[in-house]
Amino acid sequence: MIDLLSERVGGQILACNDEFFAEAANLINARDPVWKDGEYTDRGKWMDGWETRRRRDAGHDWCVASLGIPGRLRRVIVDTSYFTGNYPEEFSLDASPGGDVWSEVIPRTPLEGDSSAYFEVGYPHRVVAVRLNIYPDGGVARLRVEGEPIPGMQEVCPEGATDLAAAAIGGRWLEASDFHYSPPSNLLLPTESAGMWDGWETRRRRGPGHDWASFRLGLPGVVDAVVVDTTHFKGNSPGWVSLDVSKDGDEWTTVVDHSAVAPDQPNEIHLEAPASAGYVRLSLHPDGGIARFRVFGVPDVAAAGAARLDYLNSLFEEAARGSFLTACVSHRWVDHMTGARPFESVEAVLSEAELGFASLREADWLQAFAAHPRIGDLGGPTENREQSGTATASREILNDLVEVNRKYEEKFGFTYIVYATGKTAEAMLGIARERLGNDRSTEIAIAAAEQRMITRTRLSRMLCQEER
Repeated sequence: MIDLLSERVGGQILACNDEFFAEAANLINARDPVWKDGEYTDRGKWMDGWETRRRRDAGHDWCVASLGIPGRLRRVIVDTSYFTGNYPEEFSLDASPGGDVWSEVIPRTPLEGDSSAYFEVGYPHRVVAVRLNIYPDGGVARLRVEGEPIPGMQEVCPEGATDLAAAAIGGRWLEASDFHYSPPSNLLLPTESAGMWDGWETRRRRGPGHDWASFRLGLPGVVDAVVVDTTHFKGNSPGWVSLDVSKDGDEWTTVVDHSAVAPDQPNEIHLEAPASAGYVRLSLHPDGGIARFRVFGVPDVAAAGAARLDYLNSLFEEAARGSFLTACVSHRWVDHMTGARPFESVEAVLSEAELGFASLREADWLQAFAAHPRIGDLGGPTENREQSGTATASREILNDLVEVNRKYEEKFGFTYIVYATGKTAEAMLGIARERLGNDRSTEIAIAAAEQRMITRTRLSRMLCQEER
């Protein structure tokens, strides 16, 4: 598992109520804590951690930190190394999905000094920040928050280039021929390399052969370019690199063979032909060090859908409601979908949506209809995409749409709803005129069917699937 909080993945201290003796930023330092015998500051003994002053009143001390990689928490490590007579008696940990919303992950628990305490966490939600509470005061050397990355919706895009190997979306180092100085896992970190120690470097090769490292992509997909960044490596960068790809991790195909790389700079290498991959293997000829490794391509639709489904399942209730509201603004339907999580598949989401619709009453349908802009009135990105057929309509047709919308609302008491995707303005105008001949109950049933199709398409797009 990766430390989602470490400074090396972009974690930051947001606030703390006190850091009199030692700064809270030390909590997320990637290196192990150290002891400096006899070293003092003007405030007291120098300590490698976060240390508050001695509390003389009620209450407790706390520190809030944002995760560099949002994800699902699996294990928390509270390290009190070198804090012996000044460690907290107890601690607790809260987690947040964002904003001022907090849930307790680890309840108030005793701590020991000069030790590392491990706590397994079965917390199902996507977390973006944590709050460490210490009782009543004292010092903690390091806080590690290990878990599974859960990328946001926009980080899983099937329509543009994505770093398929990024640690932030679940990319992982598997094996390597040599990691004498530093491990290949550093290559996938989202931050810029801080120095030679913050990359992958092998020992000097004195015999035949070359060094290599293999990686599992966070998102399988079609690879079209890689970046081999040799920043900080000057006299010890590789002379050349090769790239192999594999769908299953067993059978490999070479797609880049002995491409020269320059020292101390990013080297962008384009494949001669895009290649499908779930795994990649980077070879250094003959040896050396690199700072970062990026694998750019387009994720598979199925993999992108699974990642977005995991995101949807992991959301706190209010955030999940917000996602479903973008598909259909019926609160009863949204309650049904939120309560039906976790979903096992994209098809399960679409099936559950139909079950949710089956329970709606007329007032619920009208609530959903009211959220739609009139046909011809473009609103946000969703409506612009769905009503793209009106973008090139003539002024005469748009005026006719205004008039038919007015007549429709006057007769039925709700907004004209039609599945607009793929339809021209003229077609939607004709459908509206035809439906004006219906009675109200018939028209509600027709509008409800249109709403079902609109919602299905929105859910499919949300989960990176083709329209169905």
